[in-house]
Amino acid sequence: MSAKEARGKDIKDTIDEDEIKIRLSDAVLFLKGIRWTIIRWAGAFFILGILYALSQQNEFIATVKVMPEHKTGGGSGGLGDLKSLAGLAGVNLDNLNGLSEAIRPDLYPDILQSVPFSLYLLNQPVTTLTSQKPQSLQSYLIEQDQKGITRFLGSLFTSDPDESLTTPSSGSTLRLTKLQETLVKDISQRVGAAMDKKSGIITINAQMPDPIVVATVASQAMDYLAKYVTHYRTEKSRKQVDFLKQQISDARSRYETAEFALSSYRDRNRSIYLNTAKIEEQRLQADYLLAQTVYTDLSKQLEQARIKVQEESPVFQILEPARVPLRKSGPKRTAIVVGFTVAGVIIGIAVALMRKFFFR
Repeated sequence: MSAKEARGKDIKDTIDEDEIKIRLSDAVLFLKGIRWTIIRWAGAFFILGILYALSQQNEFIATVKVMPEHKTGGGSGGLGDLKSLAGLAGVNLDNLNGLSEAIRPDLYPDILQSVPFSLYLLNQPVTTLTSQKPQSLQSYLIEQDQKGITRFLGSLFTSDPDESLTTPSSGSTLRLTKLQETLVKDISQRVGAAMDKKSGIITINAQMPDPIVVATVASQAMDYLAKYVTHYRTEKSRKQVDFLKQQISDARSRYETAEFALSSYRDRNRSIYLNTAKIEEQRLQADYLLAQTVYTDLSKQLEQARIKVQEESPVFQILEPARVPLRKSGPKRTAIVVGFTVAGVIIGIAVALMRKFFFR
């Protein structure tokens, strides 16, 4: 590189440094000139942030950890070991045999996101930290919404309070009111579950503005899940039990009728030795023995069906029950105020720039 080129490069670098210094100095002067605008906007948003943070209700979180029963099909040793290893990797091989559960544990979270569950939960009684008087969860949520400063959903909660007592279902369909639709969405956001694919542990989470309510709701969600899965898995066997009970009732009636007919015939024909009389007695005795056999077999089947219902009933081992939280989980009021203040500073600078370049 020649001396002339080197001198030119030094001059260019000096000019670039001067331009940078000028730009930084201009920016500093500009910010000094609009500092009161920034302060006013930041102060206004600081106050708004405080008001908004204070308007937010405290939120508490309660969790329930449960380990559901996994059926592995004891007769297939090698397959059971393979399924155990696959389960650690998060792979489900239950469909390789006919002993898979009717509802897989990984579907349990979907149960707690269903509309019937939300409607069930809304009708459950709860008590608060400040009041031991039971009220439905629906009434509690409406009351909490009406206490807030921001009532942008207030128009949704002007329905008749007795609406909660009505059943929104008709056959296999659901017809929800605007109020119920809003509450169902609120419940689906506040209550949920997740499954750890490696350990198989189900974690139920609930979030509510009151520590007593949130612990109660978490327990109620656990109870609903256990009853739902138990009902689903044992429904076929329970129907079999009901069917056998009806059949046994009819068989018992036939058995008693045949027994009475045979006994009455023998009482009337004690001293008669005619072949026709013996044939009739044999026929009545055959009817009696048949009715007795049917009744006995059905009774055995009923006991087996009852045992099957018990065997198919799932076991939920609660690892961590719902506890009343001692500390709130939100809102983070300091972060809210800081966020509003930063937004005020940015808006103040933007307004000043618009005034300088667009409204001169």
